[in-house]
Amino acid sequence: MRVRGTPGAPRHGRRALVVIAALAVALPLAASSITGIRPNVTSAAPAATVAPSPDPAPAGPVTAEDRRILVRAESLLTRDCMTSAGFQMWLGTSPPADELLSFPYVVDDIGWARRHGFGSDLVQAVDARRRADPNQRYVSGLSPQRRQAFLAALNGARPEGLEARLPSGGVMRRSAEGCTSAAQRQLYGGLTEWYRSSKVVADLTYLRQRRVLADPAWTAALRPWARCLRQQGYTADTPERLRESVGPRGRADEIAAAVAEARCAQEGLAATTRALDAHHGDELTAAYHQDVAAKNRLEHGAIPRARAVVAAEH
Repeated sequence: MRVRGTPGAPRHGRRALVVIAALAVALPLAASSITGIRPNVTSAAPAATVAPSPDPAPAGPVTAEDRRILVRAESLLTRDCMTSAGFQMWLGTSPPADELLSFPYVVDDIGWARRHGFGSDLVQAVDARRRADPNQRYVSGLSPQRRQAFLAALNGARPEGLEARLPSGGVMRRSAEGCTSAAQRQLYGGLTEWYRSSKVVADLTYLRQRRVLADPAWTAALRPWARCLRQQGYTADTPERLRESVGPRGRADEIAAAVAEARCAQEGLAATTRALDAHHGDELTAAYHQDVAAKNRLEHGAIPRARAVVAAEH
């Protein structure tokens, strides 16, 4: 789970105001949280929107259930590969449903706000699971030499062989060797195309959110929202400033402020945000349609293999 900041902040914390997204959804193994397992990112000009060749019949995204199967299959393949390399690895577990909800602009679910405020309790829960992660404990208990061998077996010795130029600028690189790449190659076939297209499409989420927050319609919709907040005793003019005003004053204050934020969002900000998010999402999908289509095609093609891997687990 991540709670991210606003545009203009450093790369690791700039994407959104509140985002609840569990590691187990984005990453196939609990070991993904192990210190030292990170992608290689360097600066570069934004990626071009033109890919080498169009996909003849672009497929839509896979279903949530199929995506769950893909993640599970990749986890199993990676674990088996690491076992063959002489290491232990445990699979991650799916997070609770409330952790899967994301509010990148404003909390607009009153029930969720009453349960979680701005999500500080969920952040603590994820941190607790990370500390209890058997993969983390296992790797921490290895000798320095053995730990380095574990990371090399998982990710490859050097971040070379795979590259993706991100639409927002910068380049991500990863080794084409190691068990992560072996599992993805077995599932998706074209590892180079999969790595590039999946990273490009993931980066579109950041771009979409940045465009929404910079849209004049978003700024205009904040004004009546802020007036509503003032009627409830808060003077913040953005969701970010509301969180800052609450600060560490306690759980009850956090929940009260989050409920006020969500209630006031019902007066127009929530609907405007959904419309802007869809509009900018459609524009970016069209601009990077070849990467989007390539990722969808590769995922659809991988589903039969993933189902076979998951079935063999039982």
